[in-house]
Amino acid sequence: MACKITHRVNDQQIRFANRDAAERYADIMGGGVQNWIFTTIPNVEHRQPRLPVSTVTAGSPRPTHSAR
Repeated sequence: MACKITHRVNDQQIRFANRDAAERYADIMGGGVQNWIFTTIPNVEHRQPRLPVSTVTAGSPRPTHSAR
């Protein structure tokens, strides 16, 4: 499950895919896990669904032959 950490002093918030990644960040980069509040975030997708990648180009190619 996703995990959000909030710094106890400056209220900085960072979201991670899982708690293990959040703890690793807090321990290595954030001064230790004791400086952060850990919150579990349910796996509810609130974002817009991703659209498929399209290969349509904007316009058709120009003819390569010249008219005489």
